[in-house]
Amino acid sequence: MGYSREHESRAIPLGAKLGFTAWMLFWVPVILWAYGPQNFFWLCNMAQFLVLYGVWSQNRLVLSSQAGVMTLVGAGWTLDFLIGLPLGDSVTGFTSFMFDETNPLLARATSLYHVGLPPFLLWLVHRVGYDRRGPWLQCGIGAAGVTGGWLFTDPERNVNLVHRVFGMEQVWMPEPLFVAFLVLLYPLIIFFPGHGLTLLVLRWTGRRAPGD
Repeated sequence: MGYSREHESRAIPLGAKLGFTAWMLFWVPVILWAYGPQNFFWLCNMAQFLVLYGVWSQNRLVLSSQAGVMTLVGAGWTLDFLIGLPLGDSVTGFTSFMFDETNPLLARATSLYHVGLPPFLLWLVHRVGYDRRGPWLQCGIGAAGVTGGWLFTDPERNVNLVHRVFGMEQVWMPEPLFVAFLVLLYPLIIFFPGHGLTLLVLRWTGRRAPGD
């Protein structure tokens, strides 16, 4: 999809590209040291690599696909973490690892990107434009992440909740069927609601998606 003259004038600044690249050059070694490469199968972690590609290519579709999921997940993650701070633990289990002192403090601190990445993504799509096909692309990315998390990560990691949900062991159906269920469920409860939330934010800030 080509860019209009307006989009060219709203190109992503070089400083933003270099700044996010510097962050990734810091974050990736920390995660490899603390958790190993399996941790990259988390959908939120996959999002960061896609954003890195998106900021340099200025690919509206890729950035839009991650804006939707991260806006919703980031809001939920941040709320759960903030509520957990005075309690000393997560109320949903979503951010329990942040309160687990066996995890290195530096690695836990880097997970605060869940707070900063959503507004950064919204700013990016506010500049280059929002592509309504984003959640459909995220359906494919999500399917790959969920399936990869099931096939290639240790069960105790529970990547993308393929083994436990809210701390409860998944015993309701065979594992392959449950993974297929998650592949269908995530678009319904995360990807498309996140798309709707992103559109609301963009309209509130005065930016419309093509076709509005």
